Amino acid sequence: MQYVMKNILESELVDDSATINHVKNLAFNRTATTEGESLAVKYIDNVLNQGNIKTKTEYFEWTGPKRILMRITYVILFSYLILYRLIILVAAYFAIKYMSASMRKMSLIQKEQSKNIYAKIKAKNKEKMRPLIIFSAHYDSFSANVPYRIQNVLFFVFRTIILPYFVVMISLSLLIIADFFSDQISDTLLINLVYITTLIEFVIILFIFLLIYDKKNSCGSIDNASGVSILLELAKIVNKTPLENYDVIFLWVGAEEWGMIGSKRFCEKHIEDLSRTYDLEKSYAINIDMVGSYIGLLNKVGIRQKSINTDLNKNFNICAKNLGVPLVNYNKIIRPKSDYLTFRSLAKKTHTKLQVACFHSEKDSKYIHSSKDKPERCSSRNLNACLEICYNTIMLLDSKKSSLEKI
Repeated sequence: MQYVMKNILESELVDDSATINHVKNLAFNRTATTEGESLAVKYIDNVLNQGNIKTKTEYFEWTGPKRILMRITYVILFSYLILYRLIILVAAYFAIKYMSASMRKMSLIQKEQSKNIYAKIKAKNKEKMRPLIIFSAHYDSFSANVPYRIQNVLFFVFRTIILPYFVVMISLSLLIIADFFSDQISDTLLINLVYITTLIEFVIILFIFLLIYDKKNSCGSIDNASGVSILLELAKIVNKTPLENYDVIFLWVGAEEWGMIGSKRFCEKHIEDLSRTYDLEKSYAINIDMVGSYIGLLNKVGIRQKSINTDLNKNFNICAKNLGVPLVNYNKIIRPKSDYLTFRSLAKKTHTKLQVACFHSEKDSKYIHSSKDKPERCSSRNLNACLEICYNTIMLLDSKKSSLEKI
């Protein structure tokens, strides 16, 4: 049986102003660990509960920027202590810290806390090891004082310098300890090395503060209230008209802006259950991260321009064409950092052909992480069009599976 494309905006399944209204309602600072983040989760939960959709919230901890800065400061301090032969103070610190379990937990700055919220809508067909579709979008926002492209450069510098710094300092520390009772090592050389590496470290710290502490408080509308709003309305539609053969998980993750922490924690916690319960070989993971002035679909990545999935993007394009919706497919040598990467890792870890897709309006990156990322930057037409593409694509996939089972 051939699936017939449906314009869901012309039906009673969805209000065409709902998606943009969600974006407007979420137009506040949603930085991870802040009150705004909690308000965003509460909003998502309320919308889903009003649609009679049960949700589950999972909390997790992660090492945030303040804690990283604290540890860097420790390394600098210990380096100086070791350099000036005050090793006994370093030894005393670790002796006290690891004296008991309670002492080990103590820190000047505790780990950051965040949360994921998700909902599962089961298929009509209760067949065991049935396939699964996972939709994901991050709800946290990020605000910075420098443009997005400069942020990427600074983070690259941080990653490429921080590791060599630790290697050098640890090597120097071991060298000094080994030669503690002799004067064969040139003190001048050691002091110069420590001064240089410490100066680099302080510059990195300055960059971090420059990136993090911004009073503009970006609304995070394109990035990523847009994805949140599409998933909210899609979940309500699927709840009213469940798929025949696929369970669908709608996942809103936190701390994405700090290294996709939320999606990583979700996959770490559920990898065994997902592998045991679902046929991941025939499953899909669809990440919606930014729908702004147009609808972008990541197609190929890397120097070899390898497709990120086998045929999922083809189905998106078929539906977009039949619906008369513009869909921009684009390729990137450097992969955009988003939660789809976590699900690609999940496919590798489970040794399955889980197909992954990512909606991402790459050209709108010039607005994100700044005060320019306002609801006005999001097009209601594009939000609804992306919603229609996603709905019709999963219905098409569901129809194809039903046809295969009848053969």
